[in-house]
Amino acid sequence: TMDDLSKELQDFLISMGKDEKRFGERLTGYTRQIINMLYSTDAQILEEYYGLFGQEPHWLDDLAHRYKVSPEIMQQGIEACLRKIAVSPEWQQIKPLTKLKAIRIK
Repeated sequence: TMDDLSKELQDFLISMGKDEKRFGERLTGYTRQIINMLYSTDAQILEEYYGLFGQEPHWLDDLAHRYKVSPEIMQQGIEACLRKIAVSPEWQQIKPLTKLKAIRIK
């Protein structure tokens, strides 16, 4: 199961994937930088899974099939990537900006 920090990050990525424009260029740029701290394949999977940076979201099963792993392994990989980002000092620095945006949007 996902810990609270990872869940919080996932909620943000889901929101960003649905409507990136509402987060502004600065926060989108920071998010891209943080995701790019991962290995390139892992970053690509997260971008595709959540539909970030202009991409359509991809189903877990589709990603698993393309990367030739089971959906369970793909899910575990995504969760591991989220955890890696969620505990990073870089995410901790920009996380308050995501809260401000959420308050402003509501």
